Amino acid sequence: MTKQKSTSRARQEQVEVLVLDDEPGVRSVLTEALAANGYLVYLADGTNAIEVLTARHYDLIITDLKMSVMNGLQALALAKEKSPEAKLIVITGYPSEESLQLCRELGVARYLVKPFSINEIRQVARNVLRSKSPASI
Repeated sequence: MTKQKSTSRARQEQVEVLVLDDEPGVRSVLTEALAANGYLVYLADGTNAIEVLTARHYDLIITDLKMSVMNGLQALALAKEKSPEAKLIVITGYPSEESLQLCRELGVARYLVKPFSINEIRQVARNVLRSKSPASI
């Protein structure tokens, strides 16, 4: 597990975000984008997702759907169990009606299709964290 502390903004309460993705480049871009919003970012992939999901509670969990060992839907189910208050965002390069419906059932707040812009993920994370309502997809 890797964590990145943000030094860009002082925050009254540090928001803890978990990014689950097998692609190092995607993890890097998401870390940079989210740390710029002042969030404390933790990283994992499909191979260590169980360990990282059970290690602590997160405010926001962003997961890819296609990963090795543990896929994003399995990660979402475990996330709901271990961090029930966490807001959930799914990112995928392989969107489908089936996965969208399963994400709705798991309470996912946003379902983003790759590629997305850094500004888009920053805005989506900010909006999801501010929202009082559950899933909006």
